[in-house]
Amino acid sequence: MVDSMFASDERSDLSALWDELVAGRCKVEGWEHAPDSWSVQVTRRPEVLQGFPPSLRLRDVEILEHALLCGVRKLVAVDVGLSCSSIAVIMQASFQFMGVSCVPSRIPGILVAAAHARRHPDTEPRSGLRLAQPPLRQTLRVGRPDAVLAAWLAPAELAVMRLLVEGLSYAEIARARQTSIRTVANQVATGFRRLSVSGRAELLCLLARWGLDEPAPPARRPPASTPAAERRAVSRQVRRVEDSPSATHYPVPAT
Repeated sequence: MVDSMFASDERSDLSALWDELVAGRCKVEGWEHAPDSWSVQVTRRPEVLQGFPPSLRLRDVEILEHALLCGVRKLVAVDVGLSCSSIAVIMQASFQFMGVSCVPSRIPGILVAAAHARRHPDTEPRSGLRLAQPPLRQTLRVGRPDAVLAAWLAPAELAVMRLLVEGLSYAEIARARQTSIRTVANQVATGFRRLSVSGRAELLCLLARWGLDEPAPPARRPPASTPAAERRAVSRQVRRVEDSPSATHYPVPAT
């Protein structure tokens, strides 16, 4: 078991980042998924410097935060009385307002973590980002919370899930790993079952919570480290011994 991934100052930076983005004071210029970290580059909006800051509707902000904190769009739609497609339109428009040009299913994990940090009770509030002058730019970097998945997923599942977290499609993952889309889909489905999540959005919520709190064990047991062929050979050997007429059977002690 490991402690939370994000340090106190990282929590505060993430929370301040979210406040700045939804208030329209800065926008995302780009993001990166390194092997051991997530990062995002933001700049001050020119409209803010000119005294004409843009703004998001309060209801859109509430729906966006609800979706990122929940991770299940259908539940959000039921809660706010809208269709799933309407939720998707609001999310995509809000992301474009923040400078993020992607569909909701590919939102960077660090922005999901920022929304969670803003609502986390242990986050120390900060008035704003410490943007360097000039230019008015800052890069925020945090450790990848999906690093802890190595203890709970098979190596192939882990590799596929990390690429999925980075926003790659099944076809892109298949090309990167030189395998079939069906194999990728099976590995993703197995990983989701082990972690008790329904999709990428819910997985990002889980990772964001792990970045802020100590990870909880998954509902399903981690895969055995012994290769499958070796496990089958051992199982056959055990059955042969148990079926042998000379085998001696001992009672199992009570626990």
